[in-house]
Amino acid sequence: MYYYEVALSLALKKNLIYSSTKILEKGTSVYVEIKSKKTSAVILREIKLPQKNSFKIKSILSIDEERKKISSTRMKWLFWLAEYYQYNLGPVVHLSFPPRIKSKENHIKKKESVERKKNIQRPILTVEQKKCLEEIKADKNKGFRVHLLHGVTGSGKTEIYFRLIKPALDQGKSVLILVPEIALTPQHIERFSLCFPDQVACFHSGLTPKEKYLQWMSVLRGEKKILIGPRSALFCPIPHLSWIIVDEEHEPHFKQEEKLKYHGRDAAVYLGKCLDIPVVLASATPSLESWWNAKRGKYIYHSLKKRVFDTSVPAIEVVDMKQPKNINKNLPYWLSVPLYKALQKSLEQKEQSALFLNRRGESSYVFCTRCSYSFSCVNCDISLTQHQSSHLLCHYCGFRTEKPKNCPECKAEELFSFGVGTALLQKELKGLFPKASILRADRDEIKNHKQWAEILNRIEKKEVDILVGTQMIAKGLDFPHLNLVGLILADQGLNHPDFRSGEKSFQLITQMAGRSGRRKQMGRVLLQSYNPSHPVIKAVTKGSYEHFVEEELKCRKRYSYPPFGKLVLIRVQSVSSARALHVISNIRNRLKNLKDFKILGPAPAPYFRLRNKYRYHLLIKSSPFVEWKRAYTLIFNRMNLSKAPAVQIHINPDPVNML
Repeated sequence: MYYYEVALSLALKKNLIYSSTKILEKGTSVYVEIKSKKTSAVILREIKLPQKNSFKIKSILSIDEERKKISSTRMKWLFWLAEYYQYNLGPVVHLSFPPRIKSKENHIKKKESVERKKNIQRPILTVEQKKCLEEIKADKNKGFRVHLLHGVTGSGKTEIYFRLIKPALDQGKSVLILVPEIALTPQHIERFSLCFPDQVACFHSGLTPKEKYLQWMSVLRGEKKILIGPRSALFCPIPHLSWIIVDEEHEPHFKQEEKLKYHGRDAAVYLGKCLDIPVVLASATPSLESWWNAKRGKYIYHSLKKRVFDTSVPAIEVVDMKQPKNINKNLPYWLSVPLYKALQKSLEQKEQSALFLNRRGESSYVFCTRCSYSFSCVNCDISLTQHQSSHLLCHYCGFRTEKPKNCPECKAEELFSFGVGTALLQKELKGLFPKASILRADRDEIKNHKQWAEILNRIEKKEVDILVGTQMIAKGLDFPHLNLVGLILADQGLNHPDFRSGEKSFQLITQMAGRSGRRKQMGRVLLQSYNPSHPVIKAVTKGSYEHFVEEELKCRKRYSYPPFGKLVLIRVQSVSSARALHVISNIRNRLKNLKDFKILGPAPAPYFRLRNKYRYHLLIKSSPFVEWKRAYTLIFNRMNLSKAPAVQIHINPDPVNML
């Protein structure tokens, strides 16, 4: 009889032990019984039981023949994910399998238009592109390496991907391309499918379980050699993987904020190490962590400073919204005179424009002008956003209520809506430019990836004159006919209580500005700001990433923030504020004497109450040179999480969102 420790898909506190008369390999998927129910499990290791054990051991029911064995290198990576991000191993391991579907199909019907994909000629590389490509290819046979490809917007990073991928496919190998979210997926699939017909699969949350299964299996069977998707695509055990490419590596969306709080970029790097293959991280505005790793020689740095077409990266013109000359009472308060005139000119010349505002809805704040009563969510300490002039919505928990005619407090009718969202922008632009085709791209307007693909298609066909959108339109997309970009309330993100707020704002503004003038005509970017003297706004207008990073790193070093320190964010939440505070205070007391660590807090989270739960934060800081395997053991053993009933304790290593 053999005894095995197995990982179940259930979130159990520890792995269970089952017996078998067969020798089973690590990573094998099996069926076991728990609480009279048949469930899936994965073999972790064989163990030896003491001669006298006090519990009955159930037998493994059978091997799951439908699921392929997870390789030892993949298992090493999954173990690391569970340990580093302090999450139960069972659910982590089971992410390596596709969803089960009732009716399985053995093949995928190919819908690609072969005619459309014949004779696709690749453009001639620029001198910079050739240099970067040769440098990256030169390291291919050296196994694991991390390359940071730092290229300005429109510099042709994607073309370099194509030239790296083709030799791999010719050798029968596969490639994984990660994008920060599914908004980028349709355009990437289109581009890669044109270059590599019938070789591209995609995997993301917007697919149905059946679609996910079919895409996943097409990769496992070797029918498709290129997999494109957000961070979850990492878990597909792609055979013969040759490259991992992380596009827009700086994006916060690579960090999962719920359940397994892993960072897709960092997990990709460690997977590359486990598989001994190269990883390419690419961005026009690299994260400070990646930049620092490149500067100290941990990553190999490559630079693309010029666009591939005969245009320069557009200079950013700042419009001071406090200056009377920029304001016209006949225009909406959010629209300056220079931007209005630029939109007029763009329409006259039949060019495309885009207005960026990272806020949905119509108004962000509704209150009574008589008694100052404000409308807030009943579940969260968050102001309700007005949508369609008739209802109020919480963007965090989804609470929705009709907008009343009278104030609930004093019964007055003097209700005032303040602030602006993308829906209001679209509505007021239609009043100003009634003949223009104005399209909105945000999470209210776009419900799935198919709708987003349709919108992108309309933009490319020049069926849209003005595009209004949130950060969905700012990331890595190529709009060939877009020549004017206006940034509305561009500096609002600088006020967030987050040490990364400057970095995120710089990246978002630079990325959005980079959508303009990517072809033959010089683009124009107008940034409306109420704080034009802010260091980040000044850095953006100079167009120097290096200058911004130099100043930002000085501040980070002073306070031991990443990349000069490691962070773990502990969040305790409960329906009882007192209970949450009590638990997090006890955790603080247990950790206070730890050597090499600085404990900040506890303190109420910036968003103190969300979804009817009160939230407290505790921040653990340390030197980046602390051995984290030992540190985690110390920290989490001392926390004694098992003695915290009626509360939720979330452990977030390397947090990206501090709110």
